[in-house]
Amino acid sequence: MARKTRNKSSSFADRFDSLRAAIRAGSTRLCALAAVTFLLVCVGLVWWGVPKLRTRLDQKLLDGGGLTTVSFVDAPAWFDGLRQSEVSQQVARAVGTGSTLDPHRLAKAQAALTSTGWFHTVEQVRLADNGGFIVDATFVKPFAVVRHEQYDYLVDTSGRLLPLQWPAGHRPASPHYIALVGAKEFPRGEFGTPWPGGDIAAGLELARALHQEPWIGQVAAINVSQFASSNALTLITANGGEVIWGRAPSERTAAEVPCDTKLRTLGYLYAQHGRIDNGGGRTLDLRGDLVTMQPAAVAPASTAMAQDEP
Repeated sequence: MARKTRNKSSSFADRFDSLRAAIRAGSTRLCALAAVTFLLVCVGLVWWGVPKLRTRLDQKLLDGGGLTTVSFVDAPAWFDGLRQSEVSQQVARAVGTGSTLDPHRLAKAQAALTSTGWFHTVEQVRLADNGGFIVDATFVKPFAVVRHEQYDYLVDTSGRLLPLQWPAGHRPASPHYIALVGAKEFPRGEFGTPWPGGDIAAGLELARALHQEPWIGQVAAINVSQFASSNALTLITANGGEVIWGRAPSERTAAEVPCDTKLRTLGYLYAQHGRIDNGGGRTLDLRGDLVTMQPAAVAPASTAMAQDEP
């Protein structure tokens, strides 16, 4: 009797083990089936979703008027709406009308921005929500104009040619850009090319030396035409006076008083008379120990500046 009981118990345990093994096997198959189903669902979502996302982004761009917008991080005040619009158009032409998810889109935009001449470097270009671009760049600094033939060409503090010009004498009154007149050469190259010639380099050095003076607005131009022959730079004032400055500020010689002395003389005239040319219509020579003054011999360059300066 005891043996029959043990056999029944053993048979019951075997059936239980078989059932448990079957359940485990079924669970394993269910897990595998669930994993495969999940993977297929993910693949389906990607296959269906990416084109939809691309379509939505493209549509968002079209809803914005089809324009490629370009916004700038910490843009300087002089980089106004007109400049930004011009740059945006250049970028739009470069990237074309392809998808906003084009992997080459950012690189094309960065290359187009670099070629404009308005930036020293373009550090980063990011895609904006509307399909346009957000740009982090280091801007150039417009500083002066160089008059050559019938145009005033904008340059930065180092004399690099910038992508903006005006008919001679018709540049805007603000900001105040000193004109360098009498240049002998013209840059041969793209925007960003330094203006050639020691005369322009000396004129820009003088403009930088005067830039922080309270009377800088009275200086309409610097005539560099006599620099190559006689080392003479001449300031042309807004009311037609001339101030013979002489050599470049960094060039020291016993034949001329130093730069600081010349600046003090002009500061004194400004404080006493309100004009650095002592009223205009005269030529002042700052080169010697004694400042000389005589009626201005009106040269073509100074006549043009007196008439054309806004």
